[in-house]
Amino acid sequence: MGEPQVLTVRKLFLHYRSGGSIVRAVDGISFELRGKHAIALVGESGCGKSSTAIALMRLLPPNTARYEGEVYINGMDVMKLPEEEFRRRIRWRTISIVFQGAMNALNPVLKVGFQVAEPLIHNLGLKKKDALAIAEEALEEVGLPKGVSERYPHELSGGMKQRVCIAMALVTKPKIVILDEPTSALDIITQANIINLLKQLKQERGLSYIFITHDLALSSELADSVAVMYAGKIVERGPADDVYLSPAHPYMRLLLNSIPRLRQDIPPSFIPGAPPDLRDPPSGCRFHPRCPYIIRGKCDVEEPPEFDIGGGHYVACWLHGGGGT
Repeated sequence: MGEPQVLTVRKLFLHYRSGGSIVRAVDGISFELRGKHAIALVGESGCGKSSTAIALMRLLPPNTARYEGEVYINGMDVMKLPEEEFRRRIRWRTISIVFQGAMNALNPVLKVGFQVAEPLIHNLGLKKKDALAIAEEALEEVGLPKGVSERYPHELSGGMKQRVCIAMALVTKPKIVILDEPTSALDIITQANIINLLKQLKQERGLSYIFITHDLALSSELADSVAVMYAGKIVERGPADDVYLSPAHPYMRLLLNSIPRLRQDIPPSFIPGAPPDLRDPPSGCRFHPRCPYIIRGKCDVEEPPEFDIGGGHYVACWLHGGGGT
């Protein structure tokens, strides 16, 4: 018997106002996350991955135009909670986030120890002295040397800054952690070290991850399942082995074909065109203007529902709904 679901998302929307238009950044997505598992949220830049993280953490910008849906954490619909109660009971305590770009996530004029301790002070109500002691332990747990808490961000390397951000996300001992491009701007060796650290923490603490990335090779190192986003929608989701080895959606197939092969003499290919403007997305399937398998009069007219193709593998594509093969 598998682990119980710790997070269930149903029809989640997050739209922004931009001038006189509405940007449909997250447009009715659904997925699940089991305990002690990691789901990779993959796709091109601008497809809504980071906006999904913002929606789950309820860190909404002032230009939010639409925010609704169902988000169940351990069976409780947290969308029904008032903001203050969500801040006290859920944000950082139950679900936390490692923000994209450690260079920008840290305050340059505050010591890193205090920055790690802040959630303990403001969310858990600990005294500063006690919070700093716990922060010191958290920094050592992610592999940083003793005394680093007294240093400023500019004194640390990129990899060390990233470990500080991980410590910030874990210091309140949440069970769900959102990793928003946690290895961006890091060299390949440092990337590998951070991924190994995340694997170790997942095992030791029984954590569940939402791993947001556009790097398919990197996501395969950590993910138990995969959700593929395109233009604010999830177009395919399922167990990692199924999605990577037998991709069902044309978009995921093309993404995988764009990756260079080490052991095959097959040159990488590119996806023609560009992602759509989310202020005015195309009708029907949003991928149809770039899709080599388009069914005219179907894909460009009707939005496909999510089809169950077996083994927990789902795809929103008319090729799997009686429209073609």
